[in-house]
Amino acid sequence: MKKIAVLILLLTATIAQAHTLLMNVINNEDNTVTVVGEFSTGDSAAGALIRFESLLSGKILFKQRLPEDSELTAEIPKEPYQIVLDGGPGHTIVKEGIAPLEGFEKEIKAEVTKTSTKLSQASNLTNEWSNPTIILFILGLLLIILTLYISSKNTNKILKQIKQEG
Repeated sequence: MKKIAVLILLLTATIAQAHTLLMNVINNEDNTVTVVGEFSTGDSAAGALIRFESLLSGKILFKQRLPEDSELTAEIPKEPYQIVLDGGPGHTIVKEGIAPLEGFEKEIKAEVTKTSTKLSQASNLTNEWSNPTIILFILGLLLIILTLYISSKNTNKILKQIKQEG
């Protein structure tokens, strides 16, 4: 029974350490944006990959890892784009890119609306379970298995007592 209590304690500690990646995009009003990444625990997201992806062609327009201060300034692309912060499996954030001061061309905007609708539909299909969800799911399964095991053991104990008395 002590082993089970230790296992539950370890799983609970793992869940408590779960964290979420956060991204803040700041318009510097000079045709540059600053992307700041961090985890909800306050930990630095240094080393996470920043990508600017074209909403028209899907091409990568800019790609660089966050430096030690988890803050990166880059030029705004001339075409509509999205900003992707990739901090590893289960830690990816996508935000719509900020337009340059002169804006995007009207023809491009119409094309982007169609493309971004397709991208958002595709991303909804590929969403994976987050790490806390997986951990809670496994914990739930373990608790169900533990309940069945203890129930079976107690039932056998009661049946033995009934046979001895009878």
